[in-house]
Amino acid sequence: MSAKSDSLGRRYLFKLASNIASIPLFLVMEAVLPRALGPSSYGNYSFCTVLFQNFTNFLDMGTSTCLSTSMAKRQSEFGLIAFYVRVGLFMLLACLIAGAATYLPGAGSLIMPGVPAWMALPAALWAYLTWSGRVTRSMNDALGITTRGEMVRVGVNIFSAIALLALYAAGLLSLPTLFLHQYATLGAMTLGFLMILRSYWLSPENADVSISWKLEPKQFRQYLTEFRRYSSPLFVTALFSALILSGERWLLQFFEGSVQQGYFSLSQKLGAACFLFVTAITPLIMRELAVAHGNNNPEGMARLLDRYAPMVYAFSSWLSCFILIEARAVVNLFGGQQFADAMLPVQVMALYPVHQGYGQLAGAVFYAAGETRLLRNLSMITMSLGLGFAWIMLAPAEYGGLQLGATGLALKMVLIQVLTVNLLFFFCRRVAPFGFFRNLLHQAVCLVVLIGLALVTREATLLAGLGSDADIPRFFCSGILYTLLSLPLAVLFPFVFGLSKGEAVLRFSQVLDFLRKRMR
Repeated sequence: MSAKSDSLGRRYLFKLASNIASIPLFLVMEAVLPRALGPSSYGNYSFCTVLFQNFTNFLDMGTSTCLSTSMAKRQSEFGLIAFYVRVGLFMLLACLIAGAATYLPGAGSLIMPGVPAWMALPAALWAYLTWSGRVTRSMNDALGITTRGEMVRVGVNIFSAIALLALYAAGLLSLPTLFLHQYATLGAMTLGFLMILRSYWLSPENADVSISWKLEPKQFRQYLTEFRRYSSPLFVTALFSALILSGERWLLQFFEGSVQQGYFSLSQKLGAACFLFVTAITPLIMRELAVAHGNNNPEGMARLLDRYAPMVYAFSSWLSCFILIEARAVVNLFGGQQFADAMLPVQVMALYPVHQGYGQLAGAVFYAAGETRLLRNLSMITMSLGLGFAWIMLAPAEYGGLQLGATGLALKMVLIQVLTVNLLFFFCRRVAPFGFFRNLLHQAVCLVVLIGLALVTREATLLAGLGSDADIPRFFCSGILYTLLSLPLAVLFPFVFGLSKGEAVLRFSQVLDFLRKRMR
């Protein structure tokens, strides 16, 4: 297949397959790290990597999006890559300087309280490699060579998971070896993406493209002006976001320490695992929203939201509600006995991904309509409220807080998420007049029904004597029963899953046909 021949359908197929394949690999990693490191070291690792990842997100300021957008429009213009290589070198230098700055007297204890000072520079390099992998992957997408990029991603992730399990089995998994493992994984991923880009530019279709890493001063200034115009409106938002997100984690670290940080990190990772099941769906709907707006069809956008937003919500709620009810077994599976006190944060954060898909769809409406200023203002207001709420949840009583630790930060995350997403959807009606209040009703009904179903399956397996609420075999039996009961529930009450009666019956029939073929 030629470098330019990946069809849109093929690209989406491989992107979906890659996202689905990454789910078990993600779960393997998150089942190993907490057990190997323990709450304190796991908390330290998560805290310092999050800090520097927020730093790289700030430095990016949307320039990587500008690059991929410009490359998609001007695919034969190699100067874009030559310019952005210089941006990448600047990013590397900035990360290394930021990491080294924490070694100054007093800086490390202020920025990363309770975290070993040596972790700053490795975390800064980790953040840079994570950013570079994301940028090179988006470059492949911009040039329409997604297929091979996603194959590289899956392959590297498989070998990474095997290597991590081998280190754990050999008793060699520690913070230093974890950083080395991550460098190898992220470096291999970035190198793979770069090799695909290289083959693209050296392909016969691009024989007439001038490949030169040199930029004339005038050409450099033109690119600099282009990227600055794109990114300068995002400066305040990027800075504000980095400070708020880092500030919340810093408050938890400062008031409660590394162990509570570890509990929250585990709950956040498990919430992210729930959302992985939705990430493969939302980009497809987001694209259709953009197409409908491009065709000046607000009614079409409204139909898409009314049709698919409840489905996305139900899809993410289905797993989240089960984890909420089965939190004790989930913590035992992924963290072991040493994370037993993380059960309540895990229960709360299980609800966080419920509205994430909704939030992506709402954001797609704003971006498609060019309402980025309103989106920015709403986001800054809710983030400011979130920081104040985080103080109340985390600060000790003498400072006017409730000192709830990881549970408090999880509560803050979920409540602000619900508020933010529903505010965004409320203002979306200006662009797409969909049924906002019907969606509100669906949110409540869906959660109540699915939580009730998860309670029924847990109690049924407990009464059947399959083990305690922390036993992993009973947990898997409960999951199977939960899945089986969900199918007739969707047929009887399709509104819960965002389906019509006809669709529910059709999907149920397809599942039965699939099971019959497998049982023959």
